[in-house]
Amino acid sequence: MDSFMIAVRAVVPITLIIVLGVITKNRKVLSDRTFKDMTWIVFHYCLPLTLFMNIMNADLGAAADPKLILFALAMLTAVVLLTMLALSRSQMKDTRKGVIVQAMYRSNFAILGLPIVENIYGSANTGATSVLIAFVLPFFNIVSVLILQKYSGGKGDLKQTVRNLLHNPMILGAIAGFIWKFLHIPFPAFGGELIQSFTKMTTPLSLFALGGSFNMRSLKANGKLLAVFDLINMIVMPVCVLGLAVMIGYRGVELVSLLVLFAGPTAIASYAMSAEMGMDSELAAQIIVVTTLTVAVTVFLFIYFFGVLGLL
Repeated sequence: MDSFMIAVRAVVPITLIIVLGVITKNRKVLSDRTFKDMTWIVFHYCLPLTLFMNIMNADLGAAADPKLILFALAMLTAVVLLTMLALSRSQMKDTRKGVIVQAMYRSNFAILGLPIVENIYGSANTGATSVLIAFVLPFFNIVSVLILQKYSGGKGDLKQTVRNLLHNPMILGAIAGFIWKFLHIPFPAFGGELIQSFTKMTTPLSLFALGGSFNMRSLKANGKLLAVFDLINMIVMPVCVLGLAVMIGYRGVELVSLLVLFAGPTAIASYAMSAEMGMDSELAAQIIVVTTLTVAVTVFLFIYFFGVLGLL
């Protein structure tokens, strides 16, 4: 029951905010333009500042495990390449392919990683998770730009790809975070308070805007695609990756960190980036909602079986 409640506490608040966005849209309290403006604010201000603070505040030395970081990045890369290969012969539109590839590997690790690890092991044992977040988030954003650039028609245009990377707000946030971290640049107290004001808005505002973009009619039309994606993304892929992790010898905090990374719901940020780069943002929103609703059950099952097998 404790394992189930861990998942519930992590997921239910997120789900309720999405539902509030859906209700607000259906009651026509806010226009579609307003919801799009909210997404723009999240993409250009909230998410980059959140990424900046996560990297700047992470203890990259004390809890760093190079092998864990390399394993996580290698598995993420494998997921991306295998998904692209699987979709290469599909007749699906590229605007949908880009959404699926990004959603398959990009989990809501930044938001759910620390809360779940804290609830199991306590706040004093989250160092490995924090360091993993600091490396995984830049990877998420860099690879997302490359993927969406490819499927938006920018194939082979290296200069345009590099330009998009350097102008992407989240990439700039990550770069700034590493610069401040490694150069030990003094950070004024009022600056931290200002940034924290934006970071506190990131999750609720992005979730609310996500709910406002949700279309129940098209959810029915995409039902089969969403069901297949959910099965592969939330069960098949995590079982393969986590099974390999157990075989290698990962246990405890490291294994739970990998669990949230590979079995967590699709990242909220994937919707904002899909909308910004002209992808099928409606499909992106539906994937986030479906995987978020699924995760309470799947994470419970993973944690339960890990406990039975003595891996926690």
